[in-house]
Amino acid sequence: MPPDVAVRLTVFRCAAGHVLVCGVGANLPCGKADTSRTSKGGEAWCREHSNADFIPAYATGHATIFEWRCRNGVPAIVRQRYRVDPRGFVAEYWRRLP
Repeated sequence: MPPDVAVRLTVFRCAAGHVLVCGVGANLPCGKADTSRTSKGGEAWCREHSNADFIPAYATGHATIFEWRCRNGVPAIVRQRYRVDPRGFVAEYWRRLP
C-alpha cells in the first residue's frame, strides 16, 4: 500500500500518555466497541436462519466483540472474541506507536 494511502486510512488517538493507531478497514472498525449482549441485526438474521451456526458480521455489525449464532430463531453469544480497552475500543485493533 502506498504510504499516502496508509496515512489516510490510519486514525490516531491518545491513551495513557501514548499515541495509538488503528488502520481503518471493512473488518477493522476503529470506533467504540459494541459490547451489547443483544443484536438487532442478529434478530433479523435468525428469523430467516433459525439454527445457523454463525451470524455474519454484516448482520451483527463489525464492532461487536462477540461471536454469534442462532438458537431456535434467537441470536445467542457463542464467545467473546475481542477485549475492550479502558476507553471502550477493541483492544486488538489499536497499536501503540513506539
